[in-house]
Amino acid sequence: MEIAERHQWQLNALTFLYAYTQYVLVHERVMAGLPPEKPAELDKPRMLRLAKVVDDMILDFRKEDGLTDLERRRVIRLAREIKSHVREKWPPREPSLTEWIASAAAHFYCEEHINNGYVRMGRVFDPDMADRFLERVEFCRGQTVTITKYANKVADGEQLTFGETNQLEVWKEDAIAHLDNLDSDFGDIKMYVEF
Repeated sequence: MEIAERHQWQLNALTFLYAYTQYVLVHERVMAGLPPEKPAELDKPRMLRLAKVVDDMILDFRKEDGLTDLERRRVIRLAREIKSHVREKWPPREPSLTEWIASAAAHFYCEEHINNGYVRMGRVFDPDMADRFLERVEFCRGQTVTITKYANKVADGEQLTFGETNQLEVWKEDAIAHLDNLDSDFGDIKMYVEF
């Protein structure tokens, strides 16, 4: 494997890690009845610190250098910790409406961060990749805007409309079909930094 390709996989791992820190933060905010997109007093300092550490690694990432051995070991340690936090927020077997909305919001914000990370990665490594993921920015933003409206309605004690409830059911089906992605994603993160 070429060095540039190895470094691209490393940046991919960082992108996933950062997105999963946002998964945890958004889930906690929605469960507390707060807007998912805004930092909140309840945000745990440790999770904010983890997000900042990963974000700094992304900002400092240079395609020529990639991650050092020390940084690669750190990413693997961070991944173990972040995965345990995500697992705590994963939808239970019989989730309440708020739990489903929190899970959907967390998923959509996570997906948006992954997509935006791929745009950045494409700008660093492959302009065609950046263009492909730029096409998804509006779609991802639309999903986060929609689920934020649902979360705000539920937090305000309002009922979801029939159409909103149906949309949430579609998202539930998709979420249930992808419950095993968590282990796969974190296995990939470890693999990506070990290349």
